[in-house]
Amino acid sequence: MHSRRNALLLLHFTVFIWGFTGILGKLIQEHQGTFQLVYTRTIIAMFGLALGAIWLGRSLSPRTPDLKQYLLTSLIITAHWITFYGAIEISTASIAVACLSTSTVFTALLEPFWFKRSIRAYEVVLGVVVVAALLLIFGLESGYREGIIVGTFSALFSAWFNIVNAVLIKRGDALRIGFYEMAGASITMCIFLFFTHDLPLPLWELPTATIGWHLLLGLVCTSFAFVAGIMVMRQLSPFTVVLTVNLEPIYTIVIALLIWGSEEKLRLGSYLGIVLILACLFVNGWLQRKRGNEEIVEPDPLTQG
Repeated sequence: MHSRRNALLLLHFTVFIWGFTGILGKLIQEHQGTFQLVYTRTIIAMFGLALGAIWLGRSLSPRTPDLKQYLLTSLIITAHWITFYGAIEISTASIAVACLSTSTVFTALLEPFWFKRSIRAYEVVLGVVVVAALLLIFGLESGYREGIIVGTFSALFSAWFNIVNAVLIKRGDALRIGFYEMAGASITMCIFLFFTHDLPLPLWELPTATIGWHLLLGLVCTSFAFVAGIMVMRQLSPFTVVLTVNLEPIYTIVIALLIWGSEEKLRLGSYLGIVLILACLFVNGWLQRKRGNEEIVEPDPLTQG
């Protein structure tokens, strides 16, 4: 019980940190495009994880049967970040992070396949409520339709890689998983940017403020938070993790309002949407405790997709 409580506390702290990713992304996009941003973020995160492994005396040996899975998952993560920051670029930070709430529905539908269990009705219901809350917050305004579509694809990729990581953490180390996923993502972006002749300037040639934003995004919001987000899956289900991540839009919206004011201003109905998201978190926690310890059958990731 205590380990689950500690995992929930760590998860909520991690989600609070993730609340800054959209803000930092928008600040960085004043000097870098979406693809360059993702490339720089993954490079910094990879080196941050390597330094963390050295400091903790952890092995990053590639000798693991799941290495191929780590690298394949990195492609999903890359797609998630490209669509996430793309949604920010064509709409607003608030729109992009709020669209991540739809990952709850995607997780409720995908998780049973990976964990070989039946779909739980309450997960689908809570997921639908979260989507309804998203519609209440933003009302599908015509000016943001493209951003909402791209942001929803980002949510799909988020649900997908979180479920895969929930499988991988049962048999691997969070630091090693994170390192190889970041390495795969950075290599993918490097190859793409090389052939499009769009490689970014070296970090030290960017404005000082942008360097600071990049280091915060890469080391704190990615290296630390990414590994922490994987670690908590030892005690928590992917659905619980993804549902809790729905607090991220709330944190981002508040921070964005403080920084950009009217540019990020929400409609009156958004407050009801925020209350609905918080209510879903409470209901999910209560139902999980009622169910007791979750019995999860460990699947073999090598036989999945």
